[in-house]
Amino acid sequence: MPLGETASLTHNHPAFGGYIRSNLVKPVMVTEQNRDSVRKFARDLEAALSDLERLEAYFGEPMECDYNVLKDSYSSATTAVLPWSGNYWPTYKDGINVKWKTGESSAAEKYATAFDLDVDAFKDGISLSTGILSESYTGSTSCMSDDDCSSLGDGSLCGIRDGETSGYCIPTWFGICHAWAAAAMLEKEPMCDAQKNNVTFHPVDIKALLTQAYDGAAIEVVFTGVRFNGPDSPEELDQYGRYVDSARRDISPGFFHIAVANTLGKQKQSFIVDVSSDSQVWNQPVQKYEFLEAEIVDAAKLSLEYFGNATYPFNDDMKYLAKCTTRLTWTAESLEDGALTATGRIAAYTVYQDYEYCLELDENYAIIGGEWLGDSRKDHPDFFCHSSVIQQI
Repeated sequence: MPLGETASLTHNHPAFGGYIRSNLVKPVMVTEQNRDSVRKFARDLEAALSDLERLEAYFGEPMECDYNVLKDSYSSATTAVLPWSGNYWPTYKDGINVKWKTGESSAAEKYATAFDLDVDAFKDGISLSTGILSESYTGSTSCMSDDDCSSLGDGSLCGIRDGETSGYCIPTWFGICHAWAAAAMLEKEPMCDAQKNNVTFHPVDIKALLTQAYDGAAIEVVFTGVRFNGPDSPEELDQYGRYVDSARRDISPGFFHIAVANTLGKQKQSFIVDVSSDSQVWNQPVQKYEFLEAEIVDAAKLSLEYFGNATYPFNDDMKYLAKCTTRLTWTAESLEDGALTATGRIAAYTVYQDYEYCLELDENYAIIGGEWLGDSRKDHPDFFCHSSVIQQI
């Protein structure tokens, strides 16, 4: 069944940084809609209409869908506070059990020691939740070295816990990027050391613990788009070079344009984007966006250039066609210690990508659809997550 308006950030949430083990979310197939043109956004095989409704329920007001208003009033925006850079604490490295700083204990061990908990039991719990042992009950391949995982062909490495000689083959992208991105967006950056019972916590340690706290957090997260769960190959493309699988083709560019401008431009809120359109999930907290190009163009010329057809083939209701390029900028992962946002060091972990697409407009210049163009047909965001609720720790 479709995801509701909001959902908690658990391991069954589609933003989870690993394979989903349940059927919580399936694509919403849009059927004929009798709505006015501003709401007539979604086309077959896209869940954009319900995505718009989710955002409208979240913000408590209609989304601005007028192309000219978005271009003139919300052409760029930057978050008031930049999301901080942290780590996604890879599963194959045992999550926050990993000793990230030479000669010191892990963040998990420090926490257990400082709060007089059973260190081994606490670390085992972390491993079972978001570390190597979490793969022990999912049918993952046992291993003693990385070579044992090479035949899987999915980039897995052999995750072995400290003191053990064997472990499990785990894709290197598995981790808690969903939790880091949320914490980085919603929490103030830890900037200095802190002590508890003679245990020193560095900013990276504190970031690790904050990230762990956001994993499974009972905060309301609005999820838009449909997560693509693979397979990545063989690629199935239609005659126009678009992915056949609707989950891999979304987020649609029309929704992308509306959601980015309304969320960050109009509402002044950051959001999380999965920047990978394939089955891997790389959640990143957004810093800013800018419409680099937004111009009404000749539909026949654009269609011939990008789709090899003199007649635009996708939407008979389209009256105008706009060609757009939008730069989306986000914070990337790192293990650099200390204050990054306050010192400007965050620039070293700031990444952007330019997305190229066309927007279909009705007679009133309302956005009613769109298509990815060029390299963006294959390389575009998979989904967005929206939340402004801080986890109570």
